[in-house]
Amino acid sequence: MFRRALSATSRFAGSVQSRLASSTATAAKPTYTAPESVKVPQQFKPQTKNKGLMQLISEEETKRLGADGRSRLFSKKHPDCLRPGDVVMVESLNSVSSDKTSSFVGVLIAMDRRGVSSNFTVRNVVLKVGVEMKYMLYSPLIKSVRVLQRGEGFRRAKLYYLRDNPGRAFRLEGLVKQDRINAAKAKEANATKA
Repeated sequence: MFRRALSATSRFAGSVQSRLASSTATAAKPTYTAPESVKVPQQFKPQTKNKGLMQLISEEETKRLGADGRSRLFSKKHPDCLRPGDVVMVESLNSVSSDKTSSFVGVLIAMDRRGVSSNFTVRNVVLKVGVEMKYMLYSPLIKSVRVLQRGEGFRRAKLYYLRDNPGRAFRLEGLVKQDRINAAKAKEANATKA
């Protein structure tokens, strides 16, 4: 029994010595230095005063994704910003791979300003059934968001009470027809100018 224990410890000691030898061999390897013809960029250090890393990333992504004017829809300082109670038409792509679009018209009942995760909820009554659609503002599937009519007389930030009283805000058929007529007139005017 003593011989077995001795042989096991000698095997263990041998494996430890081989591990130590391999680690010293890797430590002696030279480090890589780039040739003089290759320009190594300096480390970028953003302005991080009073900001966390995630806040900086969120701001950069919002600037990049909002380059087409989407960010002005949620900016409180911009005169064309969305407000609860506005009647909006959201045109969105059905999928990333196809060019087919679908549009949804409804009353804006809620907005959440959360940087890149900003979203808004639009509600309408379709065939006597209340339908709500929640859209992410910076989603690549959203093609356009247009305001058909400004909301008046709404004093709350969230208009969830319209779920119980739908007759107050959901007479939108005329707005959609008027928008189509205006779009056709604008198309004709552009065709005559060209």
